[in-house]
Amino acid sequence: MKNDLATGAVLADQCTNSWVSRAHLRLIGERVGTPVFVYSEKQLVRNIARIKEAAASAGIGERVELYVPFFPNSNPHALRALQKLGIGVLVQLPNEYKLLRLFGFNKFIVSPGHVSDTEIGFWTQTGYPTFLSSLDEVAYALRNNAPSISVRIDSLDSEKPGIKFSQLNALSDALKAHSRDLECFEVYCGSGKTLDEMIRFVEQVFDVFRTHFPTARSINFAGGHGFVYEAWDESKKHFEWNQYFDAMRQTAARFGVADDVKFLFEPARDVLADIGVLLLKVKRNVITNPKSSLVVTDGSRMLMPSAQLRSRRHNVLFIDGSSGDVRSSEPSNSVFASLRGRSILRNDYILPGEYRVPSDVRAEDYVAILDVGAYCATQHMEFLNIPPAAEVVIESDGAPYLVSSHGGELDKWRHLLTEKKMLARSELGSLAWI
Repeated sequence: MKNDLATGAVLADQCTNSWVSRAHLRLIGERVGTPVFVYSEKQLVRNIARIKEAAASAGIGERVELYVPFFPNSNPHALRALQKLGIGVLVQLPNEYKLLRLFGFNKFIVSPGHVSDTEIGFWTQTGYPTFLSSLDEVAYALRNNAPSISVRIDSLDSEKPGIKFSQLNALSDALKAHSRDLECFEVYCGSGKTLDEMIRFVEQVFDVFRTHFPTARSINFAGGHGFVYEAWDESKKHFEWNQYFDAMRQTAARFGVADDVKFLFEPARDVLADIGVLLLKVKRNVITNPKSSLVVTDGSRMLMPSAQLRSRRHNVLFIDGSSGDVRSSEPSNSVFASLRGRSILRNDYILPGEYRVPSDVRAEDYVAILDVGAYCATQHMEFLNIPPAAEVVIESDGAPYLVSSHGGELDKWRHLLTEKKMLARSELGSLAWI
């Protein structure tokens, strides 16, 4: 599998307004070391604004609430802008909740999968909506007079946690037996759906509301909102929220959903993917042997679900280690090569497949993998004691901060910093930060 994009030309032509083109990645790499994940707070704010503006335009702005899942990017520093924007966070585990509370987060929903009675008690004490995934868990919450009852429904009829459609009558009966109403129900449509499929799914969810839980105060449509990794142009990457919300407003009216019923969403990739870049150092000039061509980096193989499980193509840039210029990958001056980590493992590849690489890429140049803000740092895997990646956040005023360090040479753990550490401008050169 090859990527025919001429990355240098594409960046110049289509990405001049991207935060990546103004992030001074080379200087960050020099100061912090590589591998390092770099995040843009400004891009996170832009992505949230895009969704909120679409909801307002559709006339449902007051009904829409966003809860960004924590597990795709579990760095509280990277998500801190959500607090200022009034956006909540979806958590799954008590330790996630405790960590976020230390960083001042205070707006949550909880979708934990199957849990013990003890954990149900923990979440009940927090007072936040908790989406229970079985009739037995609901029965326990009802017996113990939980202040509110919310459930997760498995619309895929799969092995995933969730109450199955065939159990909805039993759930309704259990609630009636205790004279209780459902606070909220969460229904996930699955990943990789088209816009038309997601709009049809909205009808299915509203049918569940009307048929089984017409007194519920809110409906959680969860995530699954697409993101196009292969696109360079930002306007072509993101989910079409305007059409989606317009269809939702019309469908809600047709199903008689009252105006005070809230609509919750858990956008992950659409909000997080393009806020992040993974920066790696090239360790040798391009290696060509009878089997393949290779770019050897200081990274290590990582479970990048978008690429390795879904076969989505992340765009890649090559940056001159001296000037910081993006190297051209025009076909006349390039080779198809694989991006390797630095271990001896046979399958130590950062990304699957081959990418067009400038023939003159040298040791000490940099590789930047785009759109890794969702699921990548949280699932980074260190093989053979290769040091893990650090993390840097570029805040909205352009100031870069180290928020996770590489750790020491004698351990293999990435260290989340309690307090962010500003990378002084004097250390990074006299630059006008974005």
